[in-house]
Amino acid sequence: MVEQPEFGRRVREIRVARGLSQSDIAGNGTSPSYVSLVESGNRTPSPKVVRALADRLGVSVDELSSPAPQELQRLHRVELVGRLISARSRQSTGDLAFARDELLDVIRAAAAARMEEIQWEARWELAVTLGRLGEADAREEALRQLLSDPLTDSSPLLRARVAVETADVLRHAGRLSESVLLSEEALRSVPDDGTAVPERVQAQVSLLSGWLASGEWERGAGLREELLSSADALPAGQLQATALWVAAEHHYAAGEPEQALAVMDRALSRADPAADMATRLRMLWAAALLHLSAGDEKTAGDLAERLAQTVALLGTSADAVRVATLRTLAALRAGTVDRALEHAGEVVRGRAKLPPLDRAGGAVAAARAQRTAGHTADAEAEYRTAAALYEAAGAYRSASAVWRELSVPADAPATSADHPAIVTP
Repeated sequence: MVEQPEFGRRVREIRVARGLSQSDIAGNGTSPSYVSLVESGNRTPSPKVVRALADRLGVSVDELSSPAPQELQRLHRVELVGRLISARSRQSTGDLAFARDELLDVIRAAAAARMEEIQWEARWELAVTLGRLGEADAREEALRQLLSDPLTDSSPLLRARVAVETADVLRHAGRLSESVLLSEEALRSVPDDGTAVPERVQAQVSLLSGWLASGEWERGAGLREELLSSADALPAGQLQATALWVAAEHHYAAGEPEQALAVMDRALSRADPAADMATRLRMLWAAALLHLSAGDEKTAGDLAERLAQTVALLGTSADAVRVATLRTLAALRAGTVDRALEHAGEVVRGRAKLPPLDRAGGAVAAARAQRTAGHTADAEAEYRTAAALYEAAGAYRSASAVWRELSVPADAPATSADHPAIVTP
């Protein structure tokens, strides 16, 4: 089989190596100008012409027609890159199962061919796809393999990129100490000279999120201000919005609700409408909870309605449980206890779908509903569930706050930020 322009390139290389001119290998109906067109890849010769050229060059047809080993390697690389692009395209259109299976095949083929760069990029895309499929354990395994890949170690920015992604996976899995350590490593890996602002912001977001989730927000005041400064250097978009979101959560945790709401509103205005749906819904949920806890019930209600409508059309069952958590807290604030109990029941029935920290926040909301209704035993059981989840994750400050809430009268004034309202990306 003749593949142009590779065939023409081989004809020219062999002809020149033998000291022959184009006229020397022409003849029998093949002109020197036609040989020139073949060599340039602008004509594909017939099998008869291929045999004639092979005879005149003193090689077999197979030797002339078959790609050289390096050419086969190049063609195989082109094929794998094409499959990688196809898988990425299918992922973007929501055909996640196909993308996952295709990427696994590309990883195996690239490993066999020792094409490390393609293998790395395919594994990264696999981690993204597995995240969207909700296959958390497999996603973590893919990221762990990237962390141990020599290619990752060869570039500080690659190392930071993978460390941030892995830290985020661990945080949502309720493994906060591991997450914080990886986020700190990521931040150390990124140069602080203005040459890698997006990567530095991602690492800052990850670390501040870890401190917030674990209740160590006192450590983050300086980082928050650095993050806000870095965010100003970014174009409007999802990364800037996420940076502002985390800074807003830190303001709230630090007892600065007015600043928190102002920064969160900026975050919502900078959000990218094309961002993935899970990120957009989580950000809306966080904003609604923050406004509700800070006493801005009107804005909280508007955001909650917008969130509920979007979840009904495009959300997951886990998103629906988050909406129920928000509605439980909103009903309690409005004094509609029966409605709060109804939504609390939805939370209890569906919370197994949530990651540990979200599940703990839902348990606190359900406990408050039961307590307000006078169901003391049920309330205590929910408080204990929440405390156990926080403790298992390493969020000891939140666990202590739950035990304290259980031990004081229901109408006792709050002494700190409401932990279920602190939601990180």
